[in-house]
Amino acid sequence: MPSEKELFITKQYVPTGEPIVSNNHVLIYHVKCMAEPGKPDGILKMYRKKNVTKLYSRLMALDYSEWPHIYNVKYFDESTLVVEELLEGNTLKELLERNRQENVKFSEEEASHIMDEICYAIEQLQNAAPPIIHHNLKPSNIFVTRSGNIRFLDFESDTYQPKGPHRSLWNILGSMFHEMLTGRAPSGGKSSYEGRFRNVIQKCMEKNPEKSYETVQQMQEDIEHARTHEPESAGPAKTRRGIPYTLTFPFQGTILGFEWLLFSYFLLGNKDNTSTSSFFLLIFCVHAALFGLRRYSYMKKEKIFLGPLRTAYPIVVLAAALGLLTFAVSFVSSLL
Repeated sequence: MPSEKELFITKQYVPTGEPIVSNNHVLIYHVKCMAEPGKPDGILKMYRKKNVTKLYSRLMALDYSEWPHIYNVKYFDESTLVVEELLEGNTLKELLERNRQENVKFSEEEASHIMDEICYAIEQLQNAAPPIIHHNLKPSNIFVTRSGNIRFLDFESDTYQPKGPHRSLWNILGSMFHEMLTGRAPSGGKSSYEGRFRNVIQKCMEKNPEKSYETVQQMQEDIEHARTHEPESAGPAKTRRGIPYTLTFPFQGTILGFEWLLFSYFLLGNKDNTSTSSFFLLIFCVHAALFGLRRYSYMKKEKIFLGPLRTAYPIVVLAAALGLLTFAVSFVSSLL
């Protein structure tokens, strides 16, 4: 007579192929759930040498929308078998890796929506009685469905302790938010992101607990505020921080002005030096073209966007300054 384990695997939840994942921690199969109404496809996870039946039985009973629907939980041979619904979509880790391969990033709208969903899921778990804590929250355990909803995967028992140095919840959330927006994790625990959610990420990465968040509700409120308001640093100061000084108009404009002054002098002040004035005009034109190309390329790469007025203003000022230089040279030449 078949054992309960044999019936579970060969009759009730039948693997449809080779393991999807197989390591020392977990074994995962795509299965046909013959024991469930409609015989849906599912995922069978076997947690090796670990008893997490109490945790997953509770998750199964609560059946919140913050994790996959759980069909069954069993404990056989010192391992826990969990059968879950088959989700359609990708893990956040897979999406981040795809973005890196394609050299793209999440938009601020996409990233803030995902982070808001993650905060809501954490809040729902914390409001359970007693609260449920996901001890292994990371991009590979956050699933983004095709409809844009979030599901948490691979909960760990309360006895599980992550390896390596401890990282607070806020540090984990801030790092994921930063990676979605920039395509890379914070370097040395410091944010390089300068967009509208800069303050949210910096507060998450704050080493002083008194200056960090106390609840996910606070973080959600800050995300919503940043989403609906212009960044506090929007303006000339942000532009100076975002663009290297050597690519700014004050720096390059001074050099261009000197080159234009030499061109004007040899053109208007000394009419016998047409070839020399043409030489300095060529230098000016090449320099201006290289400056414009380098500035545009840098701003495109770093996703620095200026409005029409802020784009046109320094160009108009530079043109006016060059015009005044030309007039001054012409006036002085007429007096000599």
